[in-house]
Amino acid sequence: MELIGSCISGGPDSDGEKARPASPDPKSTWGDDCHGHAGLLTCSNPACWPQIPRAMNTLPSRTTKSVLKATTQRIQAIALNAFWHLVRLMPPAASAATGSAIFRFVGPRTRKQAFIRRNLARIFPRHEPRQIEAVAREVWGNFGAVLAEYPHLHYYCSDASAPDFDIHVAPETAAIVASRQPAVYVAAHLANWELATAAITRLGIPFSAVYAPQGNPFVDRMLQQRRHALGCRFIGKNHAIRRLIGELGAGRSVGLLSDQRSDAGELLPFFGSPAMTTISPAWLALRFGCPLIPVRVERIGPARYRTSLCAPLTTPGSASDRAGVIALSCALNALFESWIRSRPEQWLCMRRRWPAPQNALSTRSSLQPCN
Repeated sequence: MELIGSCISGGPDSDGEKARPASPDPKSTWGDDCHGHAGLLTCSNPACWPQIPRAMNTLPSRTTKSVLKATTQRIQAIALNAFWHLVRLMPPAASAATGSAIFRFVGPRTRKQAFIRRNLARIFPRHEPRQIEAVAREVWGNFGAVLAEYPHLHYYCSDASAPDFDIHVAPETAAIVASRQPAVYVAAHLANWELATAAITRLGIPFSAVYAPQGNPFVDRMLQQRRHALGCRFIGKNHAIRRLIGELGAGRSVGLLSDQRSDAGELLPFFGSPAMTTISPAWLALRFGCPLIPVRVERIGPARYRTSLCAPLTTPGSASDRAGVIALSCALNALFESWIRSRPEQWLCMRRRWPAPQNALSTRSSLQPCN
């Protein structure tokens, strides 16, 4: 802008001499009602004002936004890496307690707090605001503990005698696990949900798990490096169905987390309200005739967990029977509801789970019946 201004006002040129004022050309340079002058910024006719081409006007803005976004993402990754370097020096319990304390303080001051409040109000409509706030703080505490436990994932995966990680297998599921029969394992974002995978791989089950890539590619790469300790194959969420079909066809079990909103799913009841829900676990189980096994992870103390491989969910039908897929998906939602009600502070609910209020009427008309 300074360079443009100096040229307009007749500033020094490249030779250090004063440039002569340009000859006015009323038809080509100035507006129709302007008789030509050097002081463009003093003219009241907008036609005389210098116009910046659209490409020049938008390109720097987009470039700046891209640079700012990349810089912010790198700062987030650096902060997470520094946090992990700190907590990995501690025992797992102290690490979890430290992360929990930090996020109990920081979390409620972020934009995600509004989503947590709304989601918890759906679960507990009769709770007072102060009760919702108290649970929300504990949600942040659990999230902070999970984040602090990533450097210690190898502890839960490699040490079969780890006293802080109890694995319980339901009698109805024991034979499936012992035979390594392919199955669809499904869990919710409860406690430290990564340990659902740890439990399955520790039982010696050939296993592939679906994960959702993070919006920050630097953080996503860091998380994937930590997840290597879980000892399974990972499949990106985008276009995962084809890969899952191949894994089941090859005799491997697969795992999904299906408690969050899925815009490609179906409107099914969840805590009494319609919510977009994935039906992929039910569809895969019915398509391959394999068991659908819910996996529950519970935090029973700082860095102490109990993971339960529950009895398989069953329903008559096949993948081509839409009613059977919907019924099985509804049964899974109902099971998740019971888990979340018993330990709401351990549920990761930082995203919108139900449609916005203005869309509630239109979505209710598309609600799939569960009976």
